Amino acid sequence: MAGGEKRKRQIDKFFYQALTKFSLEEQNRQYFVFRAILLLVAAVLISGNWYFIDRRQNYTVGYPADKTYFALTSARYEDKAATLELRQKAASRIIDVMVQDEKIAAEVSRRLDSVKNGSYASLFNAPLMDLFNSLSDGSRRRITEVVEKIGSRVRDEAADREGQTSLIWKYLRDSALTQSERNVAFQMLDVVLNPSLQSDAEMTSRLREDVSDQIPAVIREVRPGSVLVQKGQLVTPSIAKLLQSQGYPDARFPFKHLIFVLLIIAAWSFWPVWIESGFKDKLSYNEWMYIAAVLSVSWTLELVFARLGGGYSMAVLAITGWLCLTLPVSLSYHVIVGGGVISVMIAFGTDPGIIALGCVVASFAAGIGRVFFLESPNNRVSIWKDLFILGLCLGVVSVCLHWGLGIYFDYKLPISCVLYSAVWATIILALLPLWENLFDVLSQLRLLELSHPSQPLIKRIQIEAPGTYHHTLMVGTLAEAAADQLHMNGLLVRAGAYYHDIGKLKNPRFFVENQLQGENIHDKISPVLSGRILISHVRDGLEIAEEQKLPKALRRFIDENHGTTVQKYFYEKAKALGENVTEDQFRYPGPRPRSRETALVMLADSVEAAVKARNKPFDDLKELQALVHKVIYSKIDANQLKDVDFTMREMSVIENCFVEILRSSYHSREVKDIAELTGEKK
Repeated sequence: MAGGEKRKRQIDKFFYQALTKFSLEEQNRQYFVFRAILLLVAAVLISGNWYFIDRRQNYTVGYPADKTYFALTSARYEDKAATLELRQKAASRIIDVMVQDEKIAAEVSRRLDSVKNGSYASLFNAPLMDLFNSLSDGSRRRITEVVEKIGSRVRDEAADREGQTSLIWKYLRDSALTQSERNVAFQMLDVVLNPSLQSDAEMTSRLREDVSDQIPAVIREVRPGSVLVQKGQLVTPSIAKLLQSQGYPDARFPFKHLIFVLLIIAAWSFWPVWIESGFKDKLSYNEWMYIAAVLSVSWTLELVFARLGGGYSMAVLAITGWLCLTLPVSLSYHVIVGGGVISVMIAFGTDPGIIALGCVVASFAAGIGRVFFLESPNNRVSIWKDLFILGLCLGVVSVCLHWGLGIYFDYKLPISCVLYSAVWATIILALLPLWENLFDVLSQLRLLELSHPSQPLIKRIQIEAPGTYHHTLMVGTLAEAAADQLHMNGLLVRAGAYYHDIGKLKNPRFFVENQLQGENIHDKISPVLSGRILISHVRDGLEIAEEQKLPKALRRFIDENHGTTVQKYFYEKAKALGENVTEDQFRYPGPRPRSRETALVMLADSVEAAVKARNKPFDDLKELQALVHKVIYSKIDANQLKDVDFTMREMSVIENCFVEILRSSYHSREVKDIAELTGEKK
């Protein structure tokens, strides 16, 4: 016997490990598909936008601009063309640097000495000597003195050939020589001093560079809205660089933009997966595909609206509306922030100012979308209004950020925000039923509609099983009251309570709440058959739910409502009749409740059935409290809440909520006030 038990445990362990491995592989597959869809959509959007729009409309270096480009943000940049022009002008003023060669300078000194000593024949040519000799002795003496004096001065003062000539004539005009004597003296000085100077190319080039470097760079400042390049103006490399700094792509394929966005998506996609890993109830494959579809559609519409209107079109409003209405708030917040920022990068590029705008607006939308606007929707009109108001708030934030970050905007931006708020609110409500049907997700609005008495299944229960209908109403009231106290999804709990017993529609008269006074069909059949009929309402309910295409979230309330409990009454009855039966023959197929919502409905269902089964009022409130406590803890003792994380404090809250609701319906006039029983003062 011990060996058989050991083998059974080994088999159970094997199947558990196999199931766990399969579950992990399935989760990894859905995460991979989720990431692959986002990466593919982003790549297609960026590539398609380039192929159909950017490559045809954007600028190309060396060609005229097809449109006028305006600055989006404040910036300072160096106008390289203007700087180069100024430096070239300054350098052009340096013509040549004339320098004195040492050998030539020594030769000039020797010639001056020859003039002083009267050795003219070796210096001057015959015509000049004939002219000089034809003069009187006094003229020759005066000319010689002036040549000697002026030659020494000009040799040390002249910087170039032109300056040398100017100095010679200047000093000659100041001398006492006659004009004819000055002409002879000039010719003699020209011979003596030439060539005392010569051009130094290396020094000229160096001086030009020094002068050019001393000219400061031309810095220009652009403000949002100022013209960067006019339509038809040639796009130079410097202008192209300025346009790129403002976020304007050129006509080349945006490899850098594409790779950057794909890397951001790949890195960010691990974040919602990590958030979801902390959930007890993991998201299904359909729910991950739903998130991918929402992001894909939002990114696409953001890009389309951006090309149509040019301004920030608030696709984050769509992500906020769809996800806040259908997903847990702890997950939707992170998806909204990341998805909103990525939508801006796809549609408007990776300019730091634009990314900062996207981060702030997405965080603002995620922070208030669920808590403030979409917490308690009553109908489609109220949801549209809430979304429209949220869009206006995002518009105000966007305008403030444009102003604060120095991003270009004009009067069209506020108008666009109002228009897009209305458009996005309409799109969200129009596509919401499509998401619900395609991906089997539940919004608060759909839960409201499914809970309405006009729903076909609920109307059938009213007519065919009126007792069950009143039972489900009471269960829904009990469960929703406790859910509200525990900050759970009260609408989901109420809808689940309304549908948890729809399987009784196949055989309504076999259930005591639908039987007439004194009539009990089970008295005429065997306990085993009675047990099978009652247990079969779970399978029947799932079949009806499948036929009516009820959401899977509501089907869980049907198959988990009774967990793996045993039909004790008919089991004991069968044993009393001497039948050879086991508990497993009277056990519900399960599974046990796997969520807080289905567990809460199970407790409410069991408590309401037990209270109604008394068929008499309670003598006092303590008796009601004792019964509720007994029923709840019987489920705990039977391990039916093993997979649910209710704390002891929460169980106490649930118990008190049930008592508060039930004491107003099942009591006698002798029941005392709860404050009196607990010793509290009124």
